[in-house]
Amino acid sequence: MHLVRRAVALAMVLASGTVAAAAMSAPASASRPGPAVPAPSASGAAVAFTEYSAASARTNGTRIGPSTNFGQLPAEAVGRKAVTLSGTGGYVEFTLTKPANALDLHYSIPDTADGKGRTSPLSVYVDGFKAQTLTLTSQYSWLYGFYPFTNNPADGQQQHFYDDVRTNFPIPLLPGTRVRLQLPAGAAATTIDVADFSLVGLPTLLPPAGSVNALAYGADPTGRKDSTAALQNAINAGEAKHRTVFIPLGTFQVNGHLIVDNVTVKGAGQWYTTLTGAGVGVYGRSNPTPSGNVHVSDLAVIGRVANRDDSADLNGFGGALANSTISHVFVQHTKVGMWFDGPFDGLRISDATVEDTMADGITLHDGITGSSITNSYVRDTGDDGIALNSSGGADANDTIDHDTVVLPILANNIAVYGGHDNAITNNHVTDTLTQGGGIQVGNRFGAVALSGTTTIAGNLLERAGVLDPNWQFGVGAMWFYALDEPMSGSIDVTNNTILDSPYEAVQFVGSTNTNIDIDHLTVKNVGTFVVQIQSGGSVTMSNVKASGAQGIAGVYDCGYGLVIDKGTGNSGWDSTWCDDMPPSGILQHSPGSAYFGVVDPGVTSAPQTFTISNPGPDAASLGSVRVSDDFAQTNDCGASLAVGASCHVTVTFTPSSPGNHTGTLLVGTDAPFPPAIALTGVGFDPNGNLTLGATMTASTITDGFPAANTNDANQSSYWESQDGTGGVFPGTQTLTVNLGAAKSVGRLVLKLPPGWGTRTETIAVATSTDGTDFTTVAPATGVVFDPGVDNNAATIPIPSSSAQYVRLSFTSNDQWPAAQLAEFEAYAN
Repeated sequence: MHLVRRAVALAMVLASGTVAAAAMSAPASASRPGPAVPAPSASGAAVAFTEYSAASARTNGTRIGPSTNFGQLPAEAVGRKAVTLSGTGGYVEFTLTKPANALDLHYSIPDTADGKGRTSPLSVYVDGFKAQTLTLTSQYSWLYGFYPFTNNPADGQQQHFYDDVRTNFPIPLLPGTRVRLQLPAGAAATTIDVADFSLVGLPTLLPPAGSVNALAYGADPTGRKDSTAALQNAINAGEAKHRTVFIPLGTFQVNGHLIVDNVTVKGAGQWYTTLTGAGVGVYGRSNPTPSGNVHVSDLAVIGRVANRDDSADLNGFGGALANSTISHVFVQHTKVGMWFDGPFDGLRISDATVEDTMADGITLHDGITGSSITNSYVRDTGDDGIALNSSGGADANDTIDHDTVVLPILANNIAVYGGHDNAITNNHVTDTLTQGGGIQVGNRFGAVALSGTTTIAGNLLERAGVLDPNWQFGVGAMWFYALDEPMSGSIDVTNNTILDSPYEAVQFVGSTNTNIDIDHLTVKNVGTFVVQIQSGGSVTMSNVKASGAQGIAGVYDCGYGLVIDKGTGNSGWDSTWCDDMPPSGILQHSPGSAYFGVVDPGVTSAPQTFTISNPGPDAASLGSVRVSDDFAQTNDCGASLAVGASCHVTVTFTPSSPGNHTGTLLVGTDAPFPPAIALTGVGFDPNGNLTLGATMTASTITDGFPAANTNDANQSSYWESQDGTGGVFPGTQTLTVNLGAAKSVGRLVLKLPPGWGTRTETIAVATSTDGTDFTTVAPATGVVFDPGVDNNAATIPIPSSSAQYVRLSFTSNDQWPAAQLAEFEAYAN
């Protein structure tokens, strides 16, 4: 009966056309200090899945990371963290928050000694019952050596560790369902990164009226025999008859290119119609007579490319496709997901997913104009995630908009090589690994030099920016490279956000960079510098605000000649630094920070241990190891650390007074970029602010402005919900504090940043003992924040009661179409 109810529930959801909302979808992008700057559109693709991180799930495995060290498993994981399972019964268990009937799992298993790859089973349990067994493989992962790489482990320099496997569930999995991934007997050690659960609609079973059915031409949906010729004949018939070609549910073996021109090709859905085989691809005709008026949708192209061979034409989609569309497709295990060669105009790529390629994800090359890549998701590519490459002819008037690009194992998330009047807008790029950054604009690879106006706006860059192993210095999360010739085309960079870059946020490198205007850039937690200057020229930077960990200095400037014309509104990056850049002996550390919890004053917390390691290329001399007040340390680090060696520092926290405490663990070294690890803890005060150290959650957030900003004891940082469209408040937005245990609460103090002007937000207050059933204790009322009254603080008295959860519900803000709050304080009286 339980399964019947689930099946009925799924049928109702699918029939309604509802698609599971994605945890990663549509986060608002750039940040702003107040209502002065227009709100950007949400950044990233509105993906149709909810992503669950193994590192945050229930497990008996080993959590690894965070680490940005090239050649290590956690560095290639989403968020730099994953879980490794070993031995029979090792598991990760996810509890679903949204309905799902399909899974895309990002994982890694060890390669074989000969590099040819292995398979290994992984059991899937649903609410304690075994549902199926997945077959994992290392055949399409684990590369070695240097570009263009090999499958020979003896070449060293291992990389490209992860792959994906997809599966469907025959019955619905409703919210609350527990999905356990568990190693059966004989399984290889398995690292689980993220699990993307989707609610996939029903397949299209009936061919469109008047269409050409590929089955009528002998195509085999079982995949047992080669269907290349049969499908090509069906496509040719569709072109001749001006009819849609329908490829129904099934797996079709295709061992070559399917050539399309003036035809519509439609599958039963990207989870239901699969073209797979050696050399599989859907291609337009080549120039000088490119294909046109082609429309491909609702299918998957899954290749069998296990090594990188740049002389081979083994892409999922390719050729030339003028005035054409590609939508709702899935591409995996090809050399490049999509590589198109111009010149031609008018290609529209939308709602595509590209995963696990040996080279680029999606590239427009050689004079492709008036084209776009929108709302697409790209992960785990062997080169640039998305690129406009003007080698040969200028790509122009193209748009890369609302895309998400994750984990390029080599090069950039998004790259623009020359061309003119292109736009990179509202994208979300994360987890760059080596030899590239999050977004790059450059005159490189023989491209037609940049001209016109290139727009970079509304993008969110997280954990982008890397240590380049060839240059031996950092590459920026956003960087501008005048390599082939000076870069003088106008570049407008507006309303972008850079978070947690391990190295610099913005870099100028090469000969001369000019006509670059950067306005309203938010930088948080930069690893080295906000700006790294390694070129001549001049740029303008206004409203660039840096906060959080500040790395070494605001600007790296050793006299390369570039002049920054600073406009108004800059903050947090005034200092400069110059020293030798080769970072021999740079020390890596894990974890990257530590929170010691809520501790009574005078009482010592449980210890936390940090590992300091030296990846090379040279030994590192060590100086002192020290921590800030209220923290203490012991260590086994000696005078030097050999290449490949590690030492350990154990830290404790003893608060001297109530309140939030922050500190730093510093490890001295003679190399640049010494480890500086953030330490935080809370001294408990039963009569003070009860939210210190508590968990804050919100219904929605604007990227860069999380709920945690409201109890960090910093009135200048703040939480902001997602913005409404058209200047309209986006419906009720909530902010909830979990005090950790039931406490007497009788008064709230709410604050906005001290520099903001007067505004009124309509707020109601409710409390709960279990986090589920809330009781309203203060009805919705207009709360006035006035900088002239208590420095933008407002007090809300509530009936004294015992509560573990306190929730604020916002329904209006007269100055901005979103909820905003800097500090959420709760007191017993």
